Amino acid sequence: MKLPYFTTDELIKAIKRNVTVPVSQKTFQDEDFIAFLNEEMSLGLVPQIMKMKEDYLLTIVNIPIEASKTQYEIPARAVGNKLKELAYIDNNGNICEMTKVDIGDLPFWNNERRNNSTPYAYFIANNVINLMSTFNVASGSLQFTYYMRPNQLVLLKEVGIVQSIDTITGQVFLDKIPTDFNVNKQYDVVQQISPHKCLTIDLTITGLNTVNKSVTVATVPNGLKIGDHLTLAQQSAIPQIPSDMHPILGHRAGRRCVSAQGDTEAVQVTTGMVNEFQENSMNIISDRVEDSPKKIVGNRNLIRTGISRKRYRFRG
Repeated sequence: MKLPYFTTDELIKAIKRNVTVPVSQKTFQDEDFIAFLNEEMSLGLVPQIMKMKEDYLLTIVNIPIEASKTQYEIPARAVGNKLKELAYIDNNGNICEMTKVDIGDLPFWNNERRNNSTPYAYFIANNVINLMSTFNVASGSLQFTYYMRPNQLVLLKEVGIVQSIDTITGQVFLDKIPTDFNVNKQYDVVQQISPHKCLTIDLTITGLNTVNKSVTVATVPNGLKIGDHLTLAQQSAIPQIPSDMHPILGHRAGRRCVSAQGDTEAVQVTTGMVNEFQENSMNIISDRVEDSPKKIVGNRNLIRTGISRKRYRFRG
Protein backbone atom coordinates (compact mmCIF):
# COMPACT_ATOMS: atom_id res chain seq x y z
CA MET A 1 0.00 0.00 0.00
CA LYS A 2 1.33 3.41 -0.97
CA LEU A 3 1.81 5.51 2.15
CA PRO A 4 0.73 9.19 2.13
CA TYR A 5 4.31 10.45 2.50
CA PHE A 6 7.68 10.10 0.80
CA THR A 7 10.77 8.50 2.26
CA THR A 8 14.22 9.53 1.06
CA ASP A 9 14.35 6.42 -1.15
CA GLU A 10 11.02 7.32 -2.79
CA LEU A 11 12.10 10.93 -3.28
CA ILE A 12 15.21 9.77 -5.15
CA LYS A 13 12.98 7.64 -7.42
CA ALA A 14 10.72 10.65 -7.96
CA ILE A 15 13.69 12.84 -8.95
CA LYS A 16 14.85 10.31 -11.52
CA ARG A 17 11.30 9.99 -12.86
CA ASN A 18 10.52 13.73 -12.97
CA VAL A 19 13.68 14.86 -14.75
CA THR A 20 14.30 11.62 -16.65
CA VAL A 21 17.59 10.69 -15.03
CA PRO A 22 18.65 7.28 -16.40
CA VAL A 23 18.93 4.56 -13.75
CA SER A 24 22.32 3.53 -15.15
CA GLN A 25 23.79 7.03 -15.17
CA LYS A 26 26.91 7.75 -13.09
CA THR A 27 26.73 11.54 -12.89
CA PHE A 28 24.67 11.48 -9.68
CA GLN A 29 24.91 8.94 -6.89
CA ASP A 30 22.36 8.53 -4.10
CA GLU A 31 24.44 10.75 -1.80
CA ASP A 32 24.26 13.51 -4.44
CA PHE A 33 20.47 13.33 -4.61
CA ILE A 34 20.31 13.35 -0.79
CA ALA A 35 22.58 16.41 -0.68
CA PHE A 36 20.25 18.23 -3.11
CA LEU A 37 17.22 17.24 -1.01
CA ASN A 38 18.80 18.46 2.24
CA GLU A 39 19.92 21.74 0.67
CA GLU A 40 16.49 22.40 -0.83
CA MET A 41 14.90 21.61 2.51
CA SER A 42 17.05 24.04 4.52
CA LEU A 43 17.46 26.79 1.91
CA GLY A 44 14.06 26.62 0.24
CA LEU A 45 11.19 24.92 2.02
CA VAL A 46 11.96 25.65 5.68
CA PRO A 47 12.13 29.45 5.09
CA GLN A 48 8.90 29.25 3.08
CA ILE A 49 7.14 27.29 5.83
CA MET A 50 8.33 29.73 8.51
CA LYS A 51 7.18 32.64 6.34
CA MET A 52 3.60 31.38 6.62
CA LYS A 53 3.65 32.25 10.38
CA GLU A 54 1.55 29.16 11.19
CA ASP A 55 4.03 27.76 13.75
CA TYR A 56 5.06 24.62 11.89
CA LEU A 57 8.32 23.21 13.31
CA LEU A 58 7.66 25.09 16.56
CA THR A 59 9.10 23.47 19.68
CA ILE A 60 8.75 24.43 23.35
CA VAL A 61 11.34 23.33 25.91
CA ASN A 62 11.40 24.23 29.61
CA ILE A 63 14.85 24.47 31.20
CA PRO A 64 14.94 24.49 35.05
CA ILE A 65 16.85 27.45 36.45
CA GLU A 66 19.88 26.48 38.52
CA ALA A 67 21.08 28.38 41.57
CA SER A 68 23.66 31.09 40.75
CA LYS A 69 23.64 30.11 37.05
CA THR A 70 22.94 33.04 34.73
CA GLN A 71 24.00 31.64 31.33
CA TYR A 72 21.90 29.25 29.24
CA GLU A 73 22.60 28.04 25.70
CA ILE A 74 20.06 28.53 22.93
CA PRO A 75 19.18 24.97 21.75
CA ALA A 76 21.57 23.89 19.01
CA ARG A 77 18.73 22.63 16.81
CA ALA A 78 17.01 26.02 16.64
CA VAL A 79 16.74 27.27 13.05
CA GLY A 80 19.12 30.20 12.69
CA ASN A 81 20.20 29.69 16.33
CA LYS A 82 17.39 32.01 17.36
CA LEU A 83 14.32 31.88 19.58
CA LYS A 84 10.75 32.86 18.74
CA GLU A 85 10.09 33.62 22.39
CA LEU A 86 11.79 33.41 25.77
CA ALA A 87 9.69 33.43 28.93
CA TYR A 88 10.14 32.84 32.65
CA ILE A 89 7.84 30.35 34.40
CA ASP A 90 7.58 30.81 38.16
CA ASN A 91 6.92 28.09 40.73
CA ASN A 92 3.17 28.60 40.35
CA GLY A 93 3.27 27.94 36.62
CA ASN A 94 2.71 31.57 35.62
CA ILE A 95 4.30 32.50 32.29
CA CYS A 96 6.07 35.87 32.58
CA GLU A 97 7.28 37.97 29.67
CA MET A 98 10.99 38.77 29.59
CA THR A 99 12.78 41.82 28.23
CA LYS A 100 15.72 41.55 25.83
CA VAL A 101 18.35 44.19 26.56
CA ASP A 102 20.72 45.34 23.85
CA ILE A 103 24.31 44.66 24.85
CA GLY A 104 25.14 48.33 24.30
CA ASP A 105 22.66 49.28 27.03
CA LEU A 106 24.19 47.09 29.74
CA PRO A 107 25.71 50.06 31.66
CA PHE A 108 22.18 51.43 32.04
CA TRP A 109 21.18 48.31 34.00
CA ASN A 110 23.10 48.86 37.21
CA ASN A 111 23.73 46.27 39.89
CA GLU A 112 20.77 47.35 41.97
CA ARG A 113 18.38 46.44 39.19
CA ARG A 114 20.26 43.24 38.36
CA ASN A 115 19.90 41.99 41.91
CA ASN A 116 16.21 41.39 41.36
CA SER A 117 15.53 37.78 42.38
CA THR A 118 13.33 37.23 39.31
CA PRO A 119 14.99 36.93 35.86
CA TYR A 120 12.83 39.30 33.83
CA ALA A 121 15.64 40.70 31.68
CA TYR A 122 18.45 39.17 29.64
CA PHE A 123 20.94 39.89 26.90
CA ILE A 124 22.36 37.57 24.22
CA ALA A 125 26.05 37.04 23.52
CA ASN A 126 26.77 34.66 20.65
CA ASN A 127 24.51 31.67 21.40
CA VAL A 128 24.10 32.29 25.13
CA ILE A 129 21.16 33.77 27.04
CA ASN A 130 22.57 35.85 29.91
CA LEU A 131 20.06 36.45 32.71
CA MET A 132 20.38 39.83 34.37
CA SER A 133 19.80 38.60 37.90
CA THR A 134 22.25 37.36 40.53
CA PHE A 135 19.79 35.24 42.49
CA ASN A 136 21.21 32.43 44.63
CA VAL A 137 18.17 30.20 44.95
CA ALA A 138 17.04 28.14 41.99
CA SER A 139 13.43 28.99 41.18
CA GLY A 140 11.20 28.32 38.20
CA SER A 141 12.34 27.64 34.66
CA LEU A 142 13.03 29.27 31.32
CA GLN A 143 10.68 28.46 28.46
CA PHE A 144 12.49 28.36 25.13
CA THR A 145 10.19 28.54 22.10
CA TYR A 146 11.94 28.01 18.78
CA TYR A 147 11.64 26.50 15.32
CA MET A 148 13.42 23.15 15.27
CA ARG A 149 15.66 22.45 12.29
CA PRO A 150 14.47 19.34 10.38
CA ASN A 151 16.80 16.36 10.59
CA GLN A 152 19.11 15.54 7.70
CA LEU A 153 17.70 13.00 5.28
CA VAL A 154 19.21 9.51 5.05
CA LEU A 155 18.21 6.30 3.29
CA LEU A 156 15.75 3.86 4.85
CA LYS A 157 18.52 1.32 5.37
CA GLU A 158 20.04 3.67 7.95
CA VAL A 159 17.00 3.76 10.26
CA GLY A 160 15.10 1.18 12.26
CA ILE A 161 11.31 0.94 11.90
CA VAL A 162 9.44 0.05 15.09
CA GLN A 163 7.72 -3.36 14.88
CA SER A 164 6.63 -3.86 18.50
CA ILE A 165 7.12 -2.27 21.92
CA ASP A 166 7.54 -3.84 25.36
CA THR A 167 6.81 -1.05 27.82
CA ILE A 168 7.68 -3.27 30.80
CA THR A 169 11.22 -4.20 29.76
CA GLY A 170 11.81 -1.03 27.72
CA GLN A 171 12.62 -3.06 24.61
CA VAL A 172 11.75 -1.64 21.22
CA PHE A 173 11.83 -4.20 18.39
CA LEU A 174 12.85 -2.95 14.95
CA ASP A 175 12.73 -4.28 11.41
CA LYS A 176 16.54 -4.22 11.40
CA ILE A 177 19.56 -2.92 13.30
CA PRO A 178 21.47 -0.53 11.00
CA THR A 179 25.23 -1.01 10.94
CA ASP A 180 25.93 2.37 12.59
CA PHE A 181 23.75 1.71 15.65
CA ASN A 182 25.54 1.16 18.97
CA VAL A 183 25.01 2.00 22.64
CA ASN A 184 27.51 4.88 22.55
CA LYS A 185 25.44 7.05 20.21
CA GLN A 186 22.34 9.22 20.63
CA TYR A 187 19.07 8.72 18.79
CA ASP A 188 15.93 10.50 17.67
CA VAL A 189 12.48 8.97 17.41
CA VAL A 190 10.63 10.26 14.32
CA GLN A 191 6.89 9.89 13.91
CA GLN A 192 5.67 8.08 10.84
CA ILE A 193 2.61 10.34 10.56
CA SER A 194 2.64 13.90 9.24
CA PRO A 195 4.36 16.25 9.99
CA HIS A 196 6.88 13.57 11.07
CA LYS A 197 8.08 15.40 14.16
CA CYS A 198 10.57 14.04 16.70
CA LEU A 199 8.87 12.37 19.66
CA THR A 200 12.16 12.64 21.51
CA ILE A 201 15.68 13.77 20.64
CA ASP A 202 19.14 12.74 21.78
CA LEU A 203 17.84 9.50 23.26
CA THR A 204 20.36 7.07 24.77
CA ILE A 205 19.92 3.32 24.67
CA THR A 206 21.10 0.92 27.37
CA GLY A 207 21.15 -2.22 25.27
CA LEU A 208 21.20 -3.43 21.68
CA ASN A 209 20.43 -6.98 20.50
CA THR A 210 21.24 -7.79 16.88
CA VAL A 211 19.70 -11.27 17.16
CA ASN A 212 16.13 -10.24 18.01
CA LYS A 213 16.68 -6.77 16.48
CA SER A 214 15.80 -4.76 19.56
CA VAL A 215 17.10 -1.79 21.51
CA THR A 216 16.50 -1.15 25.22
CA VAL A 217 15.71 2.30 26.57
CA ALA A 218 15.31 3.52 30.13
CA THR A 219 11.92 5.06 29.32
CA VAL A 220 9.82 4.36 26.26
CA PRO A 221 9.04 7.73 24.56
CA ASN A 222 5.47 8.95 25.00
CA GLY A 223 3.39 8.40 21.89
CA LEU A 224 5.74 5.82 20.34
CA LYS A 225 3.83 3.65 17.86
CA ILE A 226 4.50 0.79 15.48
CA GLY A 227 5.85 2.26 12.23
CA ASP A 228 7.74 5.12 13.86
CA HIS A 229 11.46 5.43 13.08
CA LEU A 230 14.48 5.16 15.38
CA THR A 231 17.31 7.14 13.82
CA LEU A 232 20.72 8.42 14.75
CA ALA A 233 20.42 11.90 16.26
CA GLN A 234 19.61 14.61 13.68
CA GLN A 235 18.81 12.08 10.95
CA SER A 236 15.52 11.04 9.35
CA ALA A 237 14.37 8.90 6.43
CA ILE A 238 11.23 11.08 6.08
CA PRO A 239 11.28 14.85 5.43
CA GLN A 240 10.07 16.51 8.65
CA ILE A 241 7.55 18.79 6.97
CA PRO A 242 3.85 18.23 6.24
CA SER A 243 3.45 15.21 3.92
CA ASP A 244 1.62 17.40 1.38
CA MET A 245 4.91 19.19 0.70
CA HIS A 246 7.00 16.09 0.02
CA PRO A 247 6.34 16.09 -3.75
CA ILE A 248 7.46 19.72 -4.09
CA LEU A 249 10.73 18.81 -2.33
CA GLY A 250 11.33 16.16 -4.98
CA HIS A 251 10.67 18.64 -7.79
CA ARG A 252 12.97 21.25 -6.26
CA ALA A 253 15.79 18.70 -5.99
CA GLY A 254 15.12 17.61 -9.59
CA ARG A 255 15.61 21.19 -10.73
CA ARG A 256 19.00 21.18 -9.00
CA CYS A 257 19.97 18.11 -11.03
CA VAL A 258 19.19 19.63 -14.43
CA SER A 259 20.86 22.86 -13.32
CA ALA A 260 24.02 20.94 -12.41
CA GLN A 261 23.93 19.34 -15.85
CA GLY A 262 23.80 22.78 -17.51
CA ASP A 263 20.44 22.13 -19.20
CA THR A 264 19.06 25.69 -19.20
CA GLU A 265 15.90 24.77 -21.09
CA ALA A 266 15.05 22.07 -18.56
CA VAL A 267 15.78 24.51 -15.72
CA GLN A 268 13.22 26.95 -17.13
CA VAL A 269 10.58 24.23 -17.48
CA THR A 270 11.16 22.79 -14.01
CA THR A 271 11.26 26.27 -12.45
CA GLY A 272 7.80 26.99 -13.86
CA MET A 273 6.51 23.72 -12.44
CA VAL A 274 8.17 24.28 -9.07
CA ASN A 275 6.69 27.78 -8.75
CA GLU A 276 3.19 26.53 -9.56
CA PHE A 277 3.40 23.52 -7.26
CA GLN A 278 4.91 25.55 -4.43
CA GLU A 279 2.24 28.22 -4.64
CA ASN A 280 -0.43 25.53 -4.43
CA SER A 281 1.30 23.80 -1.51
CA MET A 282 1.57 27.08 0.39
CA ASN A 283 -2.19 27.50 0.05
CA ILE A 284 -2.64 24.07 1.59
CA ILE A 285 -0.59 24.76 4.72
CA SER A 286 -1.76 28.34 5.35
CA ASP A 287 -4.59 29.24 7.76
CA ARG A 288 -4.34 26.09 9.84
CA VAL A 289 -7.68 26.84 11.55
CA GLU A 290 -9.57 28.62 8.78
CA ASP A 291 -12.75 29.61 10.61
CA SER A 292 -11.09 30.64 13.86
CA PRO A 293 -10.25 34.37 13.91
CA LYS A 294 -6.83 35.31 15.23
CA LYS A 295 -6.92 37.73 18.15
CA ILE A 296 -4.55 40.66 17.66
CA VAL A 297 -3.33 41.76 21.09
CA GLY A 298 -0.86 44.44 20.04
CA ASN A 299 1.14 44.26 23.24
CA ARG A 300 4.34 45.20 21.42
CA ASN A 301 3.19 48.27 19.50
CA LEU A 302 4.82 51.67 20.00
CA ILE A 303 2.07 53.13 22.18
CA ARG A 304 1.96 50.19 24.57
CA THR A 305 5.76 50.03 24.65
CA GLY A 306 5.96 53.73 25.55
CA ILE A 307 3.42 53.44 28.34
CA SER A 308 5.13 50.42 29.85
CA ARG A 309 8.73 51.52 29.29
CA LYS A 310 9.21 52.45 32.92
CA ARG A 311 7.89 49.09 34.11
CA TYR A 312 10.27 47.25 31.75
CA ARG A 313 13.14 49.47 32.78
CA PHE A 314 12.99 48.51 36.43
CA ARG A 315 11.49 45.03 36.49
CA GLY A 316 14.72 43.20 35.52
